[in-house]
Amino acid sequence: MRDAGLILGGVVAALLCTPIPSHAASSRCNPVTYGARHDGRTNDGPAIQRAITACSEAGGGVVSLASGTWLSGPLSLENHVTLNLEKGSILLGSADTRLFHWAFLGKAAQPGEALVSAIDVQDVAITGQGHIDGNGATVWWPQAVQAHKTQTSGPLPYGPDYPGVPAANGLPRPWLIEFSHVQHGRISGVTATNSPMWTVVVRESSQIKVDHLTIRNPASSRNTDGIDLVSSDHVTMSTLDIATGDDNIAIKSGLTQPGRAASDISITQSRFGEGHGLSIGSELANGAHHIRISDVSFKNTLSGLRIKSGRDRGGDIGWIIAEHLTMDHVRVPLSISDYYAGQPGGTQQTFSMADPAAPVTSTTPHIHDVTITDLTAINAETAGVVLGLPEAPIEGLTLRNIRLSARKGLQLSHVSGRASGSTLTVQMPPVLQCGSGVHMGGSDLRCPDERSAHG
Repeated sequence: MRDAGLILGGVVAALLCTPIPSHAASSRCNPVTYGARHDGRTNDGPAIQRAITACSEAGGGVVSLASGTWLSGPLSLENHVTLNLEKGSILLGSADTRLFHWAFLGKAAQPGEALVSAIDVQDVAITGQGHIDGNGATVWWPQAVQAHKTQTSGPLPYGPDYPGVPAANGLPRPWLIEFSHVQHGRISGVTATNSPMWTVVVRESSQIKVDHLTIRNPASSRNTDGIDLVSSDHVTMSTLDIATGDDNIAIKSGLTQPGRAASDISITQSRFGEGHGLSIGSELANGAHHIRISDVSFKNTLSGLRIKSGRDRGGDIGWIIAEHLTMDHVRVPLSISDYYAGQPGGTQQTFSMADPAAPVTSTTPHIHDVTITDLTAINAETAGVVLGLPEAPIEGLTLRNIRLSARKGLQLSHVSGRASGSTLTVQMPPVLQCGSGVHMGGSDLRCPDERSAHG
């Protein structure tokens, strides 16, 4: 009888999903069939999840959310399923915190740590013109603000409920969307807002496409990164519109080794509003390479293009190309530094600080082969900082047609490369502030001692 029940269950699932004739293994699965009401009051999560499972068991298909508000706890995408949010639809995260688990990169992915998760699956997608609302302002953000107010100084855990979580990470909360160990995934068209913590997290995944995605979180919301791309490869991101309370995009590869590098990544034709900018780092113990950034605008971000690491979290970081970038009212348009201020015991280094060389270890960052072309920034506070380590200088930095207008100039130390066709306009001279180990060839952006050495 048990075998017959399994067979009957499979037949029912197949009947509830209407096949699309043009695709052999593509079905339409309606959560209303499974009891969803999309009235904004009923918990539709179980019904949506049953539709997802039925579609996957039928060979794959689309679970569509029609116009209306779909209140839900955590959902898990399954193989070959697309969750499509039609125009006018809102997937609203439940305010019942008991339904969720807190998320942290230092632990394995688990269902329930994001409103929509895809874990160890392939060929999945989130598409449409609707909204995914994490309900962060209701309960999650106030908790984070209160935790920050009571936080003691230093990288201390928040308490026994959060083992191994440094205070700099922010109070752990659920994420909005997570792809973990996904092969072939896509996020397209939707608007993601009100995220409890990080908005979109892609970790240890391959062949991922993110396009036409809008992210909106207030600048005051704590740790609400737009997209965190962690130890993933062959990722394309385009036509993004992100304004949030932390990094607009952050590319990472972990604090510990061994693990996967972040590699073969492109970010194109996008715009960033309020937030902390586009960061590569700080956790880069497994490296980051072959990254291309093109046709991106920044307005009112704290940083523009930022590569950040530290002696306790670095790896091989290189073959990075950034071109056609525009920035307005960005505090620091260009920042490349091996002195991440958030590391344990770390402080923000400047060009003038005397720092003795440290032993080279497996986590010493090695930043190299970074090419930045056609970057224009106006109304900046500091033109930029490029600060390498004495034991591991930044090598192969190429700056072409860089036009920076700022209150303060560009700081350089322990870096070699070449600059051409670049102009810096500053209100408070000098234009360049150079520390030790600076060797920049080309016709401009040379330090005073380099000019004298070259006659």
